[in-house]
Amino acid sequence: MLQYLINVTDNTFISAVIVALLISTLRIVSTQPKKIIWSSLLLGCLVALVYAILKRNTGTVIREYYDLVLLCSWGIFIIPTVFCIWICYIKQKRANMNAWWQLSVNCGITLLLALVFALFMPNLLLYPFAFDVGMDSIFNTDYLFKWLGYTAAIILMLLITLFICRITYKLANKLVLIIISIALAIFTIQNFITIAQIMIVRRIIAYQQWLMDLIIFVLSHGNFFIFVFICISLLLTLMLYIKSKTTPLNGQNPAQIRKIKANIRQDRRKVLMIMAATAITAFTVTRLRYLYEKGVEISPAEPIGLNSNGLLVIPLTKVNDSKLHRFGYTTQDGTIVRFIIIKKSENAYGVGLDACDICGASGYYQRGDQVVCSLCDVVMNIATIGFPGGCNPVPLKFQVNDGNIVIKPKYLEAEKNRFK
Repeated sequence: MLQYLINVTDNTFISAVIVALLISTLRIVSTQPKKIIWSSLLLGCLVALVYAILKRNTGTVIREYYDLVLLCSWGIFIIPTVFCIWICYIKQKRANMNAWWQLSVNCGITLLLALVFALFMPNLLLYPFAFDVGMDSIFNTDYLFKWLGYTAAIILMLLITLFICRITYKLANKLVLIIISIALAIFTIQNFITIAQIMIVRRIIAYQQWLMDLIIFVLSHGNFFIFVFICISLLLTLMLYIKSKTTPLNGQNPAQIRKIKANIRQDRRKVLMIMAATAITAFTVTRLRYLYEKGVEISPAEPIGLNSNGLLVIPLTKVNDSKLHRFGYTTQDGTIVRFIIIKKSENAYGVGLDACDICGASGYYQRGDQVVCSLCDVVMNIATIGFPGGCNPVPLKFQVNDGNIVIKPKYLEAEKNRFK
């Protein structure tokens, strides 16, 4: 239950806030908000559904390239769309709006909303297919609890979207647009960091140490952007609360005063609801994640030395159980270089360093039938272990001779800096 409550909340919260803010923008600058919302939802979900079907049934599509296309598209459209939003707002105030600017802002927000839906929807569509992994039957409490955690997280995200929309409706349009512009800028920065990460791993751009340091910092502080958007949500609630406290009780008759008081009570309830929802989000991605993962410990590496021929030799019978095996080789300067071996299929083995290009030497562990990065919690496709890319272990050259996996020590010596 906790696994999918955490995963859905972690993967969807920022997108939920962005969707709410873009919908709020439509209320301010567009004359067709409902039409745009439904159009973008259908377009984004269609793209996500096509990807999910291909991923589920063919395995030929690569999530990194899918994300790269969507994120680059966001980067292309975000600046002109924000520019059009502000132009439309200014022209509306001056009562000289024309159809061209209205069309531009409608198209821009439609595309941005569709891109956000297409980014987070694939995970929501694919998660249920993993609920029964390792189960003999779906008729058990574990399967039910996974659905409960998954559903609870989706409901929480929908409530956050709804209440942020309602809060922005009560605030001044200019103030809302300023906050929205800041939030979109932060979201764009996050996207550019992700783009850089994908491009470096896929060798699309050259390795840059400063950029890699930034990526590693973000990955090491995985909740950084989530808490930034929690702060944005709380800032909106604070503004609404201040407004409710400073609203004058002026009315021509007692009925009007009662109506003003009722509106103030509604505003404060909205403040309490969004505060509760963001508090649950923060608790989920911190304390609950800790409780869920605290039992995860990287098993110690089994020491291994050289044989009489100066080679590392591991019998296949030792690693034939489809479990993750961790070994440690001590280099000439005393550094322990860890590497892992797992049987992938009848005649295939995955061999790699216990480290990756993104998360460093944080290591991997086995959770059920999955191999997981201990730092970022990314699940590896076991079939891809031994191949470069993403958060996969750095490949390690080896040979299979006479029922043994044979590794030359020079390959481990060359990688010792990763483990210092």
